[in-house]
Order: sequence, then C-alpha cells, then structure tokens
Amino acid sequence: MGDNGEKIFESVEDMLAAPDVEYTTIDGWNGKIRIGSLTAGDMIEWAEANEGEAKRTAGLRLIVKSLVNSEGKRIGNERHIPLLRAKSHKVTESIVRAILKLNGFQIKEDATKKD
Repeated sequence: MGDNGEKIFESVEDMLAAPDVEYTTIDGWNGKIRIGSLTAGDMIEWAEANEGEAKRTAGLRLIVKSLVNSEGKRIGNERHIPLLRAKSHKVTESIVRAILKLNGFQIKEDATKKD
C-alpha cells in the first residue's frame, strides 16, 4: 500500500492484469447505446488510418469497436461497418464524439452550434 492507502502494483504483470475498461451509456438512434473505452492499440490504429477506405470508415470503426452490451461484452464487428453507413450521420458523429471523450480526447464544442 502507498502512503495514502492506495494500491501500488508490485509488478508490470499485476498492472497489466488489472481491469481498466470504462463504460458510459449515450443516446443514439432513438435508444440507449453502451460504449466501452478502447485499448491504446485500437486508438493508435484509428489515429494512423489516413488513407483510402480506412480513413473513410474511421469513425464507424470506432463505433463498432466500442459497442458493448449491458454486461460489457463487445458486440460489434467488421461486418457492421457497411451497415452503419446507412445510419444518420448526425447520430454517428455524436457517438464518435462520445467515444473520443470516453477515451481521454479533448472535444471542442462547435462554436457555431445554436441551441
């Protein structure tokens, strides 16, 4: 234990084994959607998608990788990406913003947005 009674990992293996996924529930497509935070590897893959189809579907891939059910189990997969293209762009953009926020990205509010 640390000075403040906090747990201190005794090995890198202990640290890597600790659960660290965060969850949030958001509105989308006239219902509730639960998303889970992504791994560092997932976020690197997303950030490096800079050409072709990978760039065009980057947001949809984030959604698919983030979707979880009520128990936290990942429910999206690659075959859902083309299906999400038919969904509202406004909603998908809102979900992508929530995913980025959950994963620690600073999201600037749209200065032109009027309530």
